[in-house]
Amino acid sequence: MTITDHPLVKKYLAAVAREAAGLGPERRNELLADLEEHIAVALAEESASGDDEIRTVLARLGDPRTIAATALGEELPAPREIQGRTYALLGLLAATGPLAIFPPLGIPVLIGAIWWLWTAPQWRNRDKAIATAAALVPLLFVVAQWHLFTASLGFGLGALFIPFTLAVLALPAAAGVYLLRAARRRP
Repeated sequence: MTITDHPLVKKYLAAVAREAAGLGPERRNELLADLEEHIAVALAEESASGDDEIRTVLARLGDPRTIAATALGEELPAPREIQGRTYALLGLLAATGPLAIFPPLGIPVLIGAIWWLWTAPQWRNRDKAIATAAALVPLLFVVAQWHLFTASLGFGLGALFIPFTLAVLALPAAAGVYLLRAARRRP
């Protein structure tokens, strides 16, 4: 058994870990590893082996609450998710479907929504890619239909054109719902 496996040292490190729960996992593990190494060196220098000697070394290190508070003060705060911005982005994304019918307005809105989506920190890249594809489908659909119409082929879908068009235009709204659920799932 190494000296850092002593019950007093384990109890001290567990107290620091509990108090440092607000740190990110990597930073907390780094703090505990550094502290354990520091304790091992201090105990070796003191040739401490008894409970009283170990308590003295741990007391010199400081209160676990103080150590954790110092570490928490050094860590940059995590960016806070702003709910209003999230809902605004999802609304803008949902609006890109109907706006695809009028490309002079729809394309700038689409570009802005996609840019805003990819700069938002609350989603994984996979979620962002799914939402981007869903936002692009209505524009591609409208362009394809315009091309077919101008080529005198008509709409080509007959009776299914209107329901199909409505479904395609609603796709960005569905992507917004998907992103909202993904943001809520993420810690």
